[in-house]
Amino acid sequence: AHRGTQPLQPGTVVEGLSADPPQRARGAGTTGRRRAVTHTKLVFLRHGRTEWNELGKLQGQADVELDEVGEKQAEEAARFFADWDFEACYTSDLKRALRTAHMVAEPHGLDVVPDARLREINVGSWSGMTTAEVIRVFPGFIDFYTHGVDFQRSATGETLAEMTARALESVREIAERHEGQQVLIVTHGLLLSKVVSTFMGIGDVLSIPGNITYSLVIGGENPRLATYNTPARQLP
Repeated sequence: AHRGTQPLQPGTVVEGLSADPPQRARGAGTTGRRRAVTHTKLVFLRHGRTEWNELGKLQGQADVELDEVGEKQAEEAARFFADWDFEACYTSDLKRALRTAHMVAEPHGLDVVPDARLREINVGSWSGMTTAEVIRVFPGFIDFYTHGVDFQRSATGETLAEMTARALESVREIAERHEGQQVLIVTHGLLLSKVVSTFMGIGDVLSIPGNITYSLVIGGENPRLATYNTPARQLP
């Protein structure tokens, strides 16, 4: 985020937005009646934890699998979303997202549609390095990052603008294809924060969401961000 901005905290509901709850499956809730979806609802879910997440290593497009904690997180998310009414499920084709998507989509009987455009930013040769190690080879990393200056992630990586352009192309196609429906999109932290903020036109005020947190964008003429970085698990 840019210096001086306040990142939205977990579970944030954006001020001024009218309540518009997620669509739940037939029979969910107290009435058992299915409420019609009048706006397209995009539910973005970040994948479960990997060993590299725990070690603080940049993953980028390295195909790292979920660790034991990540598997349990995905199981929790599957239970959390069990009574949500999803019409489709799209995901990054990287293993950590693909596995999460399959686990959440399975109770709904949905096919999982992988899309390489939903992959995390390509950090090239920085993949597998910690932030401290990146700074040693690219001293301007923190200064550029904190001041919102876009830059190429290593000589063989992408810029934020390149990542955001390909991801937005995918998300807009999904939104058009599923107008008036609720769709699950499983992807990655940096991509999720940039796509949602750009889609909403709200600037760099969104922090990178945690593993197995979801964000709900309600489409229409004036898109609304109903919640952001909200844990996809049942609270005790």
